[in-house]
Amino acid sequence: MTTRLVVVGGGYVGSEVSRRLDALMDVTLIEPREAFVHTPAMIRSLVDGDLLDAAIFPYDRLLSRGRVIRERAAGLRPDGVALASGAFVPGDLILVATGSSYPAPFKPQTDDIADFRASQNAIRTRVSQAQTIVIVGAGPVGVELAGEIASAHPAISVTLVSEQDHLLPGHPPRLGRMLRRKLQSLGVELIVNRRAVKIPGEGAAEKASVTLDNGAELAADLVLSATGAQGRSDLLASLPGVKINRGRVVTDSWLRPCNWSNLFVGGDAADVGEAMTIVATMRQVPFLVRTLRAAAAGKPVARRRPYRPWTNAPILVPLGRKIGGSYLPVPRQIGPLGVTGNFLTRQLKGNDLFIPKYRKAFGYPTGSNLSDD
Repeated sequence: MTTRLVVVGGGYVGSEVSRRLDALMDVTLIEPREAFVHTPAMIRSLVDGDLLDAAIFPYDRLLSRGRVIRERAAGLRPDGVALASGAFVPGDLILVATGSSYPAPFKPQTDDIADFRASQNAIRTRVSQAQTIVIVGAGPVGVELAGEIASAHPAISVTLVSEQDHLLPGHPPRLGRMLRRKLQSLGVELIVNRRAVKIPGEGAAEKASVTLDNGAELAADLVLSATGAQGRSDLLASLPGVKINRGRVVTDSWLRPCNWSNLFVGGDAADVGEAMTIVATMRQVPFLVRTLRAAAAGKPVARRRPYRPWTNAPILVPLGRKIGGSYLPVPRQIGPLGVTGNFLTRQLKGNDLFIPKYRKAFGYPTGSNLSDD
């Protein structure tokens, strides 16, 4: 009998694990949205409207044998997943990859993709019409957003607020210094070591001001919040033995959240010591595919090699199409690469933001016209 795999969540981990195991298992992907949103492209789509449609892919071409159920999961059992409609999807193996939430406009706030498109188009119009923009948060999203806006609209006055005294906390200081210089060359004003104690709106606010911890107020035509993602773990929180850490589920060394041997967690919902980035999926997806295949074959998961999270993860931060900075660690025997600048950042991410890669995975054309034909 073919193993029944139920995957909850069609984000980067859920969709890719489903696709890779489609030919080997009876796969059911449960996802309430009609389409996948490639979030890195949503940053640049605020200055380039053509990217919006090019980086949203319906799920109808993802699986050849399996099925995608457009519903929201309501509960977990050892033998399957209960849906909000009252239906039940039986499964021998279950993977929960419910991802994370992020303030608009970087991720959908509802299950309706049409709402998300409308929101993106509206905020893009606001960006183009603004004279002053304040961005709160100097992690990868905030830094990249500041660079994209400043590169596309040099006449706009862009201010980036960082709670730390440097950019990209948690990443090599040298990279932060490089990106700071490049942002300043684009005309971005940087306010560091200041915490925003009052941020208007949810993600984006017009004709608003940001209050800093020293009492200063930054008035702007548009305020954009890039204060970080929040893991979505509600589906798992009530299970016996599950521990939640800042919205993410603590797992064992094989990405299992509790003593159910057939239940696994991946992506932003899993607290495995990695940042909530697409880079983490590059390591988690192959591990989960191998582990789920072994479990389907009846092999004890705990006897397999445990998951090893990134300890020195790479990061790519374009500041528009032409410039940016990256950190690319390589094995010692190859030689140090480390922090690198415009050329590799442009070649690896800045030119296309990985859009062709994900269009291909979802069964859509990758040519220059990026049509859905």
